[in-house]
Amino acid sequence: MNVGIIGAGYIGAKRAEVIRNLKKDKVVSVFDIDANKSLALAKKIGASAVSSSKDIFKDKRIDTVIIATINSASAQLCLEAIRNKKNVLCEKPLGINYKEARKVFFAAKNNKVILKVGFNHRFHGAIRKARHFAQSGAIGELMYMRAVYGHGGRKGYDLEWRMNKKFSGGGELLDQGVHLLDLFRWFLGEFKEGVAFCENMFWNKSKLEDNAFCTLRTKDGKVAQMHASATQWKNKFSIDIFGKKGYIKIEGKGGSYGQERLIIGRRKKLGVRPVEQGFLYDKDASWEEEWKNFRQAITKKIEPIGNGYDGMMANKLVAGLYASSKNKKIINF
Repeated sequence: MNVGIIGAGYIGAKRAEVIRNLKKDKVVSVFDIDANKSLALAKKIGASAVSSSKDIFKDKRIDTVIIATINSASAQLCLEAIRNKKNVLCEKPLGINYKEARKVFFAAKNNKVILKVGFNHRFHGAIRKARHFAQSGAIGELMYMRAVYGHGGRKGYDLEWRMNKKFSGGGELLDQGVHLLDLFRWFLGEFKEGVAFCENMFWNKSKLEDNAFCTLRTKDGKVAQMHASATQWKNKFSIDIFGKKGYIKIEGKGGSYGQERLIIGRRKKLGVRPVEQGFLYDKDASWEEEWKNFRQAITKKIEPIGNGYDGMMANKLVAGLYASSKNKKIINF
């Protein structure tokens, strides 16, 4: 594939590096509103730095576009790419709200292009192993999940674009929380109702939440609880999945979040300690595996894992949870 990248920041550069290392596809052009970033990334990977996103959209050589910009710019860029018949990988979230995500989803569907959302957490080794165990019945029928995803910010964090609603669309719920909501849907299915408390507890120069506490329930009674936080101080990522025959515990995801590991506990008898088995993961291969899946989806004309529909539905949950917090009541999604 010939790829154009819009957004040459940390994530755009990471995507470019993955493509270069896999040696299957080629980044043709890079654009960023900061020309210096465009030039630096283009030079590093042997691509061209262009002066406008339109240069990428109109380039007939390019069949696939990566959108790695601030949230407020992503939906419109997706729509322009789709209108020009490009396949799109858009970093999460898919626009700043449900309305934008819905528009992008249907545009991709109507134009018959592949749309993927950057839910790379689905491709972490421990998450994929947990999914395998859950689907195979290793811990029995699933009952509930709980998860924590948090960081401690940095000096001036509340002044960054992520904490400015005009640019981000939302606070911690939309930033890290959307990953957990996507994983909840992937394991438990669609949710019927939910309740949230979205609070600004520390980064008070921003009016957005730095902590989101949420509980969701499916039609058949499965429950998911999450806490997304920008006051964790020491980075943390953890997910617990409970079934009627056992449990799965995931901790860490590499780097500052600690080594990624999974423990599966199989219940034998009530009152008897479960038999546990552990797995360790030394490398975060999620970015490479996600690109391979996206590439396969385009080649075979099938839906990728973490597709446009998933991005739209994650944003729908976010919208409902914000409404719950604002109105102080349980919301029916």
